[in-house]
Amino acid sequence: MKFQYLGTAAAEGWPAVFCKCEHCLRAAEAGGKNIRTRSQAIINGDLLLDLPPDTYLHKLQHGLELSAVKYLLVTHCHMDHFYPQELSIRGSCYSPVMESPEMDVYCAAETKALFDRCTAGEIDEASMSALHWHILQPFETVQAGPYTVTPLPANHMGQGNQPFVYHIVDEQGVSVYYLHDSGYYFPEVWDYFKRQKPADLISLDTTNGEISYNNGYGGHMGAPDILRVVQEMREIGLADEHTRCVMNHFSHNGHLLHEELEALARPEGIEVAYDGMTLELTGRP
Repeated sequence: MKFQYLGTAAAEGWPAVFCKCEHCLRAAEAGGKNIRTRSQAIINGDLLLDLPPDTYLHKLQHGLELSAVKYLLVTHCHMDHFYPQELSIRGSCYSPVMESPEMDVYCAAETKALFDRCTAGEIDEASMSALHWHILQPFETVQAGPYTVTPLPANHMGQGNQPFVYHIVDEQGVSVYYLHDSGYYFPEVWDYFKRQKPADLISLDTTNGEISYNNGYGGHMGAPDILRVVQEMREIGLADEHTRCVMNHFSHNGHLLHEELEALARPEGIEVAYDGMTLELTGRP
């Protein structure tokens, strides 16, 4: 499995769109891996995780062929993870030549409702008919082509919004947990983890940087929390020496630049994502 991080920031990006705080200025000066766009990932070129406002930028930056995407998993309907208007120009006269004209979209009912509101009067019938919607329920596994997908309820802020994190397994048995956006997981999610085989990749929300989620900022975790969570995952057998554990989804409000995050993560056998980071996951012998 080829897994690529396209964007690795929280909602405001980093440097943030309208901010000149110390940490945005430091990131801009340092450049490189410290320049982070809104969170998104892609698997094998055909499964897209989230659709943020930076999707077009990701296409340009990483040389993506987005017309080949057959499956879209949306974690939740917050603007940095789902920009529904983008789908109103998929197909029809806007993109008449595509590798995969049809696309299956997997999401919560609230996310589909947001799409309906935002694209009403814009999207034409040809584009609409090429989108096939699958409304997910927590813990109910679905098949997205060659991928077995289980949506798990995320511990994330927001009223009237069912957020998901995802467990994705491909035909070769490569197992990926994409755990953004979420605070500490619900007991029933831990129960699910305990029943699973060791993962090949666990991607973990580290929005709060150096700050623990115990500060009351709900719906995300920080590096201190991730160090504890990874240890707990190792204790229950979800992670082992083969598992790549990766911190992802960072905010300037968490303060830590890439090298500072690495200084915390590397001694614990944890990696730090950056825009464009690509992992080749081969599964287990």
